[in-house]
Amino acid sequence: MAINQAIKKKKIYCFDFDGTVADTLPLAVETLNKILAKEGGNEFSAEMFRRAREEGIESIYRDFNVSLLKLFFVVRKSKNEMNKEMKRISVKKEMNEALQLLKNQGNTMGILSSNSRKNVVDFLENNKMNYFDFVLSTGLFSKDKAIKKVKKGSDIFIYIGDETRDIKAGKAARVHTVAVTWGLSSREALLRSRPDVLIEEPRDLINLPF
Repeated sequence: MAINQAIKKKKIYCFDFDGTVADTLPLAVETLNKILAKEGGNEFSAEMFRRAREEGIESIYRDFNVSLLKLFFVVRKSKNEMNKEMKRISVKKEMNEALQLLKNQGNTMGILSSNSRKNVVDFLENNKMNYFDFVLSTGLFSKDKAIKKVKKGSDIFIYIGDETRDIKAGKAARVHTVAVTWGLSSREALLRSRPDVLIEEPRDLINLPF
């Protein structure tokens, strides 16, 4: 090795799951509404969806007309119910190809999601996606703390997500942030959260400037 040859830095690509790696939103809304109906809450309406896209999912919590404590129970139950239907969710070809290329480059890759670990793992197994070195589940409001823990030992840590709260969590943890436009939050909302990079297509993951 030449004395002036650069030492390859350890790079970790860490992904949000719902809306970023997998298009689980339709199933999540369907399952959530079934449980809300049983609990006497308001369903996730088209207007609530519009506001969630523009203002963040946290902006509509009270619109479900249940206490925050009950809402957390409903969300947890919906995640468990989703597991029965995870086989319905397939990975898009463009995303699968981009993830495979990143893995072939020798990068460390992981998923950090507020969805249950079982749902994520079952999705990966169903779609034969063996690209990830770790899968972690975290609470709705504790992603930044989880990122801080998992980023240790990396030279470059990149968190990739489709919601403004993903970008806020990455910034709070002081890592590189990449916003994707194919998930929940609108392009305009993502830009307002000031990610380091905003991308329009999965193939854009291959040439990030980090």
